[in-house]
Amino acid sequence: MNILIAGHDLKFIKFYVDYLDESEHEIKIDQWDNHVAHNIKESFNLLEWADIIFCEWGLGNTIFYSKNKRENQKLIVRLHRQELETSYLTQARIDKIDSFIAVSPYIYEEFSRTFQLPREKMHLVYNNVDLNEFYNKKNLNREFHIGMVGYLPKLKRMDLALDIFEELYNTDDRYVLHFKGKRPEELRWLMRIDEEREFYDKQFKRIENAEWKENVIFEPFGDVVEFYNKMEFILSVSEVESFHLAVAEGMACGAIPVITNWEGSRTIYSSDFIINDISEIRNYISTMRERKTEIDYKLTVEVKQFDKNRILKELNEIVFNM
Repeated sequence: MNILIAGHDLKFIKFYVDYLDESEHEIKIDQWDNHVAHNIKESFNLLEWADIIFCEWGLGNTIFYSKNKRENQKLIVRLHRQELETSYLTQARIDKIDSFIAVSPYIYEEFSRTFQLPREKMHLVYNNVDLNEFYNKKNLNREFHIGMVGYLPKLKRMDLALDIFEELYNTDDRYVLHFKGKRPEELRWLMRIDEEREFYDKQFKRIENAEWKENVIFEPFGDVVEFYNKMEFILSVSEVESFHLAVAEGMACGAIPVITNWEGSRTIYSSDFIINDISEIRNYISTMRERKTEIDYKLTVEVKQFDKNRILKELNEIVFNM
């Protein structure tokens, strides 16, 4: 089969692209510049070639391919969360789309409700974790290390991460908070937004003026396997998430999640790892340590639902058989 992957940001689907590259199928990429900008001539050429079209994100790519695909071509659209805040799906030909894939139960229900998508076309397939790569190295020096992967933009709530860390540091100054990812000044679009820029100016000033500033460490964007394996706890404190892959990846490495009950979190992750208020954090940490053997086992079991091999099978069923 000739399979076309189309979208502006393919990082979450790269594992499937890599898998298809090594299969008997032919694969090509229609790399869009952003939500709407693309090489129209190239897209039409690729459309002529394709048997199956896989749109990563339901944005301008979905409008273009749903309006131009042939009847004998299959069109699949994978949905995250960002699309809920746009109107692209209202402009697409829903009747020409064969399948929608949602990455979490909450996202599944929200897209069905918001855009009245036909439920018979909808499928739930989680984001994946390569358990052969993200494994627990049994690092014995994890204790008191708390990590956060990706702290941009503001809705990731770097300020809450600092609040949690400060609460813990005040009980024991061995706590260390690690931020991993791009810094604000590395994203030009973010620096052009006054509210975002002012927010991060405030957070970095807070760190600089704090007695615990030496215990806050910033690590650059890059490979995260070693990072997760150094962490005792991994933070998920965003205002909104569709899935938050960092939680699943951290769990695979033995890091215990601290999830601040963002909407939909309970449909993916165990309530054992969700707190309703940061005032609960001290009790949560002590409880997790008291239950360490049980929690280690629970992490190992729970993360299996995100295993890459399982997710590949589920995607293949939709792409090739439905």
